[in-house]
Amino acid sequence: MRSLIRFGLLLLTFLVFVMTVPAQAHTELVSANPSANATLTDFPAEISLKFSEDLLLVGKENPNKVEVFDSTGKLLSGTSEVNGPMISVPAGINGNGEFTVKYHVAAQDGHVVEGSYSFTVQSDVAIASPMPISAPTSGGEDGSNLLVRIVVMAGLAGAVLIALRKVNSSSE
Repeated sequence: MRSLIRFGLLLLTFLVFVMTVPAQAHTELVSANPSANATLTDFPAEISLKFSEDLLLVGKENPNKVEVFDSTGKLLSGTSEVNGPMISVPAGINGNGEFTVKYHVAAQDGHVVEGSYSFTVQSDVAIASPMPISAPTSGGEDGSNLLVRIVVMAGLAGAVLIALRKVNSSSE
C-alpha cells in the first residue's frame, strides 16, 4: 500500500512538472496584408497580420503592436487592435514609396515574436492631406512568466515532500 501511494505521488509530481514546462511550438506570422515585398497601386488604409495562435491581452491592456514607417522613418500608423490571432493597425499612407511594417507581439504562452517586412506603393493618385490616425500604443512587458512557473513548481514539490513524510511517518 505504501509503495502504491509513493508511486501515485511521484506520478502526480511528474504530471505537474510536464504541464508547467512551456510549449515548444511558438506562434509565427501566417499571413500579412499587404504582404512582404508586395507592390500596391492603392494606398492601404489598414495593415493586418495573422499569427498561428491567439495573441496575448492582459485585461484591457494590449502588449502587442504593429507600426508602419515610411522611407524617412516617419511613423504612419495608429493604435493596434487584436482579435484572436489577428492584429491590425490603421495606416496613414498617402504617397508612393517603400514602407516598412514592424511588429512586436506576444502569444498566449508568453512567447514574444518580433519582425519586419517591407512593401511598396506605386499609385497614379496622390492624396493631398494625410489620413487621420490615432496615437501609437506604448510597448508592453516582454517575456514569459518563467519565475511564476518556478515558484509554483517549488511549492508543489514541497507539498509532495510533506505528503511523503506524513505517509512515511504514519506507516512506521
